[in-house]
Amino acid sequence: MRRELARYVLGLSVLTALAFILLLNDYFHRGLSEASKAAILMEVRAFEEEYRLSPYTPLPSSYVTRFFLDDWRQAPPLYQRLIQLDSLQAGKFSYVEWTPHGKAEWQDSRYLVIYWHKLPDQRDLFVVTDFDANLLTPQEQREFDSALVQILIYGGVYLLLMLVAVWFYNRRTQQRIEQLSHWAESLTLDSWSEPRPDFRYDELNRIAGQLQQAFERIASLLAREHQFLRHASHELRTPVAVVRANMELLERLELPLPMQRPIERVRRANQTMLQLIETLLWLSRENEAAPNIAEVRVDQLLDQLSEELAYLLQDKPVELQRRFDAGQQPLSLPVTPLRIVLSNLLRNAFQYTSEGEVRMILSGRQLVIENSDLGESEADSDNSFGLGLMLVQKICERLGWSLELQFSEHGGRARLQLPDVETGS
Repeated sequence: MRRELARYVLGLSVLTALAFILLLNDYFHRGLSEASKAAILMEVRAFEEEYRLSPYTPLPSSYVTRFFLDDWRQAPPLYQRLIQLDSLQAGKFSYVEWTPHGKAEWQDSRYLVIYWHKLPDQRDLFVVTDFDANLLTPQEQREFDSALVQILIYGGVYLLLMLVAVWFYNRRTQQRIEQLSHWAESLTLDSWSEPRPDFRYDELNRIAGQLQQAFERIASLLAREHQFLRHASHELRTPVAVVRANMELLERLELPLPMQRPIERVRRANQTMLQLIETLLWLSRENEAAPNIAEVRVDQLLDQLSEELAYLLQDKPVELQRRFDAGQQPLSLPVTPLRIVLSNLLRNAFQYTSEGEVRMILSGRQLVIENSDLGESEADSDNSFGLGLMLVQKICERLGWSLELQFSEHGGRARLQLPDVETGS
């Protein structure tokens, strides 16, 4: 924007400077011509007044202006050679510039102004003003030339002033735009309501106001979303708790063997639902304190979750591979979010592998869970990595964990870098 404005202003300045130079040059030469014409007309009219009184009035003469009556052939040979009679018109001025040594040389140069006037008795009067350069001293000639140079200097000074003005304007606007840019980059949902600085220009202040309004709308939408999630999670807890309590009652009864498998499925689904509700509720609490840190063996937690989710691999030709480094040590980590993340990653790998392999690779603090699906999955490819992985990404962003997800036509790969909570690395 600033460069385009600078181009427009600079282009306009150049055109204005050129027009200024041309006009000054034209006015300079026109001024000389008009001054010569005025002098000739005054001489002619003064002579005409005397001529009316007496036709025998002698012709006036000076070193610069000369009069010739009736016949142009009375003029000196130089005038007749430079000015042809058929080129003159009565009542009109003619101009001749003669530079025998070139326009750059003053020597022997002549500038002639010729006027043909008709006297009251229709006699012809020729008046010639002869500006002979040889009558000027070298100093006077240089002063005359300097007048033309000054015109160019004025034009250059005008251009320079315009360039300085454009530079100063660009500098001022750039400072304000950069100030607006830094302020916009620092704007967050926590700081949007703070008074904004004055950016001097109304346009920039309007943009800043619109940014604040946009953040206000986003903050309002997020607040409503969090409130809805909290309310929905609390409302869902009651029916889930009822289902769980009744499941525990059913487990105490001696049910027929065919009923035990459906009951187990209901119990697992209820546990999954409860975990999902707790995850949504935890994510909806923006200002909640950091989760409790405890010592946890990640390899043992993976084994435990694999057993809990093993039903997802039942009746599937899927091989579960376990590659853990020997001598795993307990890590200080937030257990609940870690359990949610690992459970969702394993669930995703188990659920969307109909035939092939699922690999768990744990090396130090880096965990890789990947699956290779060699069969035809019944899951819709557009929904295969839906809410579960979205929750995983949200939790990792919330806790600052490094998570990389890669998907292909026949599987996916998740790489999780577990942090060192004690050292912050």
